[in-house]
Amino acid sequence: MALGTSSPSPAAPPPSPQHIYTNTRTLGSPEAEGHAGGGYPTYTNVEVVNDGAESAAFKQLFRTWSDKRSRNQKLGGRDKLIHVKLDVGKLHTQPELAAQLRMVDDSSGKVEVWCMEDLHRQPVDPKRHGQLYAGNCYLVLYTYQRLGRVQYILYLWQGRQATADEIKALNSNAEELDVMYGGALVQEHVTMGSEPPHFLAIFQGQLVIFQERAGHHGKGQSASTTRLFHVQGTDSQNTKTMEVPARASSLNSNDIFLLVTASVCYLWFGKGCNGDQREMARVVVTVISKKNEETVLEGQEPPHFWEALGGRAPYPSKKRLPEEVPRFQPRLFECSSQMGCLVLAEVVFFSQEDLDKYDIMLLDTWQEIFLWLGEAASEWKEAVAWGQEYLKTHPAGRSPATPIVLVKQGHEPPTFTGWFFTWDPYKWTSHLSDTEVVEGSPAAASTISEITAEVNNLRLSRWPGNGKAGAVALQALKGSQDSSENELMQGPKSGGTRTSSSVSSTSATINGGLRREQLMHQAAEDLPEGVDPARREFYLSDSDFQDIFGKSKEEFYSMATWRQQQEKKQLGFF
Repeated sequence: MALGTSSPSPAAPPPSPQHIYTNTRTLGSPEAEGHAGGGYPTYTNVEVVNDGAESAAFKQLFRTWSDKRSRNQKLGGRDKLIHVKLDVGKLHTQPELAAQLRMVDDSSGKVEVWCMEDLHRQPVDPKRHGQLYAGNCYLVLYTYQRLGRVQYILYLWQGRQATADEIKALNSNAEELDVMYGGALVQEHVTMGSEPPHFLAIFQGQLVIFQERAGHHGKGQSASTTRLFHVQGTDSQNTKTMEVPARASSLNSNDIFLLVTASVCYLWFGKGCNGDQREMARVVVTVISKKNEETVLEGQEPPHFWEALGGRAPYPSKKRLPEEVPRFQPRLFECSSQMGCLVLAEVVFFSQEDLDKYDIMLLDTWQEIFLWLGEAASEWKEAVAWGQEYLKTHPAGRSPATPIVLVKQGHEPPTFTGWFFTWDPYKWTSHLSDTEVVEGSPAAASTISEITAEVNNLRLSRWPGNGKAGAVALQALKGSQDSSENELMQGPKSGGTRTSSSVSSTSATINGGLRREQLMHQAAEDLPEGVDPARREFYLSDSDFQDIFGKSKEEFYSMATWRQQQEKKQLGFF
């Protein structure tokens, strides 16, 4: 892999180093000291690094990096966010929070699961959605709504014992699903044991990974009568249970284990576990075993407990220190291939404008690798292999199990957009069409109509000669909605007639105002004649509007469109 940047950046180790890093304590000339001290050739680049001002390229040479300043803060920044209860409203309004927590929403969307059997996908009974097997591969489709659009994440889960043919079948079946859904699927490759937070959350704390291979339609095959399960997590958003070898050395004083024998299921509580962990273990045990439960505290185990594990043995008992949240800066690279070799060119101070439809871009956030595929990119089938090569050749020795996420232009999730300083969700709206929503999907018609209504509303506000209604709308839609003229004028041609009628009806009634009972919680066909269903709140008097929404019309229409839609839904104006 070759690496080029517009600023000094490390590359994969070549025969002779391209960079030498030193600090301000180096005596004499940094170049002279670097070349002479290590016997490096004179053409080797030397970069001076000041303590506390290390570049992202320098920090990524290390497996972990801890900023000195962060230790003096009171649970500031991302460390504090991890312990905050998820608020779906905040995730939608603050994509940077979604990116840091790696959560697109509160995991309340629709979940569908397929298991790879005989190289084909077979649906898994919803009752067993959270039961995965190490010898298999699974497709997990998650459907949710954001900004008035139905969006999708397809997780490609790979068991550690899966064969090469099954992994190949997993990828080909994912491509088939993507075609069925009009190319709208965000695809995330997940390796067993490295599941991202959102993947854990969608199973509501009941994700159990068994060591054997699944049988027909995802059902487990016969297994040993004695089995040991490691329960990790404190709530339904972060709990995962994994089967481990049934021996005493697998235990850990910080956690909870379930020991299933022929006659009883032991709940073993380590000395370091807390009440939240114990509560989740009691939920998980109902998924794993229907046998009699017996609670066992560490140090008070009955003889039969140790007999089932083959006798006593040493196991980790020291208190586990809390994991430090990585603080690496994200890095964006433009990908290309020359003579079969991956070439990366880093984009510094990147923004949405750096994403070109002809390019494939790699965004490294350390915990995940995003590969953004422009709609006109020609080598997108190589993207996953490029991500794997990037991890394999990274100087810091990155884990090959790091999740790799494929993101297509126009379908970016907040976990991707949140890493950009600003993001315009409507920049590529014109690229969306009816065919990009799965044919036959119940949500297809509503999704298209919501987008059409939103774009038509924007067109109404900028249409010349609208009289009073046009002036009010133009004033109201300033700020976040006041993007380029080109974007605002985009929209389906079929919306033209409706827009014209909306203009005249709005002009006729906006000043007088209609009673709130005529507009709230009413079906479109039950609204007074001439009222635009997509803008029904417009027809309230100023006093009623202030009373219902708690703000003036000017304040309301200065908000982002998705925030307006959210409040309208909550108050019965949608």
